[in-house]
Amino acid sequence: MGMLVARVKNAERMMTHAVTTKNGVELTFADGCKGVIPFSDIPKVGNLSELTGIELPNPYQVNIRGANGKTVELPWDFARHYCDSTYQSKVEVVAAADRESLGERIRAIREAAGMTQLELAVAAGIGRVTQVRIENGEQSPRYETLVAIAKALKRPVTDILAGEIVP
Repeated sequence: MGMLVARVKNAERMMTHAVTTKNGVELTFADGCKGVIPFSDIPKVGNLSELTGIELPNPYQVNIRGANGKTVELPWDFARHYCDSTYQSKVEVVAAADRESLGERIRAIREAAGMTQLELAVAAGIGRVTQVRIENGEQSPRYETLVAIAKALKRPVTDILAGEIVP
């Protein structure tokens, strides 16, 4: 039998160590992944001399205090791709799958309601091309658009996001 390894669930989301360096903020995650966020990529932070403090108030956020007295909060997901070059592509794959799933759900509810894409687009106050792109998983709707689609389908937004597809 080979070596078995157990890790904390969601360790890739938990920051365990943060330290400033001359180039940026070096972070370590619970799964051992390390990386440096350059100061130039941190909003409102110029360089090391502009900082007065750094803290990890919880495993999911690092706070950086500037000389101006303001605190910049960096969430784990902002920091992760500086430590893991594959993180961004993984996020994009999940996002694409979510867009597809939402589009399929909207299409199924629209078809169950006996509406065409054009009828739904007009009722929701959006363009037909936008409606097609949403249903094909090519575009994520803004929240306002999602609400308009739900209203046009006479369904609560929760049904559009995760409910049963029933006419």
